[in-house]
Amino acid sequence: MAVRGDGLGWVTVQRRPFSRQELFLLVGAPLAWVVLLLFHPGGEGKEIYLDLRDQVTRMLVVHVGMMIFIPLMAVVVYVLLRGVEGTAARVSRIALVPYVIFYGAWEALYGIGLGILGHEVNALPETERAVGAALIQDFADNVLIRGFGVFVTIGSLAFIVAAIAAGIALRRNAGASISVAILLGLSGFLITAHPPPFGPIGLGLFIAAVLLFVRSQAETRTAAPIERPS
Repeated sequence: MAVRGDGLGWVTVQRRPFSRQELFLLVGAPLAWVVLLLFHPGGEGKEIYLDLRDQVTRMLVVHVGMMIFIPLMAVVVYVLLRGVEGTAARVSRIALVPYVIFYGAWEALYGIGLGILGHEVNALPETERAVGAALIQDFADNVLIRGFGVFVTIGSLAFIVAAIAAGIALRRNAGASISVAILLGLSGFLITAHPPPFGPIGLGLFIAAVLLFVRSQAETRTAAPIERPS
């Protein structure tokens, strides 16, 4: 809800409710991402090829899918902030850009790249796989793309900032409850640590925040109809 002057006095203006298509995007996209992440390959992370060799197909499918959901999640946050102004909203929208660029680059190089290398090493004769495994380990340990490397750190921090700023913006400028802001902030940390259980839990928190916000907006429209001065 917002308040403006129209020359005759102050008028309470309701924010336009989300359309069915927008609601489907806001809830459906994170939910579909949860389903994808449930197939994320696991492993200790110490010997990459040993974790990867029997899960190459899953690795490729999940991380190719991630290349769709990373920019799609940015669109979701952008739509969630539709019509919301202020510094926090601008910060959130700006932070979505490095999130898509750097987190997406990390997924392409680490997730898809390791999947392709794993497939190639699996095709080698047994006697040559040790060399291939060492190559995969060296690739995974690169400072740009390793677990806490440059790309994933920048991309993760950008999404965390976007999520926290979105929560602040909705709280300050759209009448969202403090629980919505808290849930969005927590979701940012968990979504960027995407393998189960963290990613699915984070996306669940994001969906809960969206539903709480949508419900509060509906209750506000019902309880506070447009008022005009007599």
